[in-house]
Amino acid sequence: MRILDRYIGQAVQTAVLAVLGVMLSLFLLVNFINEIEKVGRADYTVWHAVAYVLLWLPKLAYLAFPLVALLGTLLGLGMLANHGELVVLRAAGISKLRVALSVTKAMLALIVIAFIVGEVIAPPAEQYAEQMRLRALSSKVSFNQQFGLWVRDENTYIHVQSVDANDRLLGIDLYLFNAKRELQRRIQAKSGVFDGTQWQLQDVTETVINEAGVRVLHHATLPWQTVLDTELVGTVSYNPDSLSIWDQAAYIDYLKSNGLDSRIHELALWNKIVAPFTIMAMLLLAVPLAFGSRRQASTGKHIVIGFAIGLVFYITNRLTGQMGVVYDVPPFFAASIPTLLVLAFALWMYRRLH
Repeated sequence: MRILDRYIGQAVQTAVLAVLGVMLSLFLLVNFINEIEKVGRADYTVWHAVAYVLLWLPKLAYLAFPLVALLGTLLGLGMLANHGELVVLRAAGISKLRVALSVTKAMLALIVIAFIVGEVIAPPAEQYAEQMRLRALSSKVSFNQQFGLWVRDENTYIHVQSVDANDRLLGIDLYLFNAKRELQRRIQAKSGVFDGTQWQLQDVTETVINEAGVRVLHHATLPWQTVLDTELVGTVSYNPDSLSIWDQAAYIDYLKSNGLDSRIHELALWNKIVAPFTIMAMLLLAVPLAFGSRRQASTGKHIVIGFAIGLVFYITNRLTGQMGVVYDVPPFFAASIPTLLVLAFALWMYRRLH
């Protein structure tokens, strides 16, 4: 059986890596074309665009890996089927489940590597890419996930601790200086929302410093005009998918401790936890599809089948996720539904071909 595992594994791994290479090449081309449009703005150069798209590759590889695994397995087993080798295996008494086990064994190492890339390499690479682009496009802005957002607006220095998925500012500090560089006011706000024309700060503490002394004022809301617009905020906002599992869990605790909505981030966390099982479900599904197509199936047919399943999975995943947030469905259940549907479809295919 070791020979069987090695033979099937080599065919599947080769096909998976080939599909991954093709898809990443397409991602590189499309993203680079999008970034070229920004070249020439402020200090943004071609080298910034190249670095940006390369730094995004780990994230894209991880997101695409379930589809890559499905397509690669379909193509690898499809080549064996086209040469009649799957028929020989079946004639030798080797079941489809045994072939699925060989495929899973072969893919375990790649699944682990994909998880490491997605949770260890991709988050800091994506964050650095966004910081680099932001610095090149705007010299007045500094941002990182650890220290938050810093913006200079003439004589005002603005610090925002974080930005949630709805572009709401959290943990705002404003430092207002006079022409002599003397601090005159400090404004602290728990949050800030954009009302269409300006920002509205909420739960505000204002400290006024002048020759008469120091006064502390409290405001339920306070209007705020600034160069910080919603487009810039959207650029630096916390994308739930951009955090690692560990950072995601810590950020959820932060949101809950401050009485803020954490459902989107909880869904993103469970999507990351479920991701390896999604890949394995795709592998299980690929085996009966390859057996069912028999020898007459072309490579093009396998690609079409794989992309169709991937598209349905993506739509279902987005739909159940959004419905889960809107209707307050437990995040674990909302994140697991698409994978469970793939697994159920795979089991139905096994029974149908038995």
